[in-house]
Amino acid sequence: SAVIQLAASQDRIIAETARPVAAPVGRATVATAATGAATGTATAGGAPAGAAGGGHAPAAGVAPEGAIFMAPGNHVLERAHEAPKWVKLSPFFAMLGGLFLAWLFYIRDTSLPRRLAETFRPLYLFLLNKWYFDEIYDALFVKNAFRLGRLFWKVGDGKIIDGTINGIAMGLVPRMTRFASRLQSGYIFTYAFAMVVGIVFLLTWMAISGGAE
Repeated sequence: SAVIQLAASQDRIIAETARPVAAPVGRATVATAATGAATGTATAGGAPAGAAGGGHAPAAGVAPEGAIFMAPGNHVLERAHEAPKWVKLSPFFAMLGGLFLAWLFYIRDTSLPRRLAETFRPLYLFLLNKWYFDEIYDALFVKNAFRLGRLFWKVGDGKIIDGTINGIAMGLVPRMTRFASRLQSGYIFTYAFAMVVGIVFLLTWMAISGGAE
């Protein structure tokens, strides 16, 4: 008797665990159910058919992962529907205002733009030149970049690098070669004198540094 009751209680627990949990009814659930009904892939609970079959569809009551990630505390899209009506209608009225001004300026009275530009000349030039953004950018960045490049070109490359190389190649080397050519006189006593000077220098260096010990 006890074994039968235990088995019956286990069967009842397994049946309750396997029973599907109904998803909360909301906008997302209704939209999912409507979409599934239109495509023929939704179940009776509003969840996709793949959820019951062990597919990749999310569980009941869990938002699917798509291109837009929604944090748990992010309710921007939901609150966007609660915006005042004048906010939703303002782009439409702005379009109507622009359409009316275009008709007034370029169809009804074509001289109106010229008279308006002459009346508000500074504002017209300011807007015509795009807030002078290009001029400011050119004065702050483009011209200074050209000045820096010209400095590196004329001073860094021309005078320092080329000047050093040309000075060594055309100034120091010829002087050293002329001085060395004067030592090559062709007389034996000159070479003997150079050998004596070398021996005296070597002996002096050895005596001072202690190399003779």
